[in-house]
Amino acid sequence: MNRKSKALGLALFAVFALSAMTASSASAAGELFHSDGDHTILDATQDGAEGSETGLQTFHTTVGKLTCKGVHAEVTITETTPSQITAKPTYTNCQGLGLTTHVHMNTCDFLFTSEKVDSDAPVHIKCEKLGDEIEIKATFLGSEVNCVDVPAQTPTGGGVVYHEHVVGAKIRTLTIEATVKGIEYTETGSCGSKVANDGEYTGNVLIEGTNTNKEETDIWWK
Repeated sequence: MNRKSKALGLALFAVFALSAMTASSASAAGELFHSDGDHTILDATQDGAEGSETGLQTFHTTVGKLTCKGVHAEVTITETTPSQITAKPTYTNCQGLGLTTHVHMNTCDFLFTSEKVDSDAPVHIKCEKLGDEIEIKATFLGSEVNCVDVPAQTPTGGGVVYHEHVVGAKIRTLTIEATVKGIEYTETGSCGSKVANDGEYTGNVLIEGTNTNKEETDIWWK
C-alpha cells in the first residue's frame, strides 16, 4: 500500500468513526417533550367521546372495573425540553361495583417519562410521604368505604404512547394513550384483603399548552 492509499484509508476511517460517534450521541439523547416557551402551563383533560371506551379512564382489578368520565391536571414546566413530567390528576364522575367511587391521590402523583422502552414510555407512581398510597373509595349508605389502595411503584408492563396533533396552522397538542399493566394494589375494607399485581389502567388524555399570557403554546414529543 502506498502513502496516498494509507492517507485515504485513514481519512475514511476518521469519517466513519466521527459518523458513528454522532449517531451514538443522537441515540443516547433519546426522546424528549418539547415546548415553544420556557414557561409553559400544560392542561390535561379527558380525550375522547364521553361514554366511549376512549372517553373513559378505566382501572381493572379483581374487585371489578372502576371508570371515571372526567380527569384533569395542570402542570407547569419551566424548560423547553424536559425528559419527564409529573402530574397529580383529579378524577370525577367515577363508578365501580355499581357505586359512586372516589379517587384520592393524597401525596401521590404520576411521573411520565419521555423515552420509550419498546413501544411504550414507562409511567411511575410516586408518593411524597413514605407509606402513602392512592386510595379508591366507594360511597355506601352515604359514607365512603375503603376499597382499593395503590402504592408507589413502577408497573411491570405497558405504559403510554404519545400522539401529536396539529391544531389550526401550527399549534400542536399531545394525546397520552395509556395502557399500563402489572399494577400492584391491595383490596381493603369491605372489598377484601388481597394483594394483587394484575391491575390495568387505560384511558386517553389530551394535553394543551399555554404561556403565562394565556396564549396557545406549541408542544410536541419526539
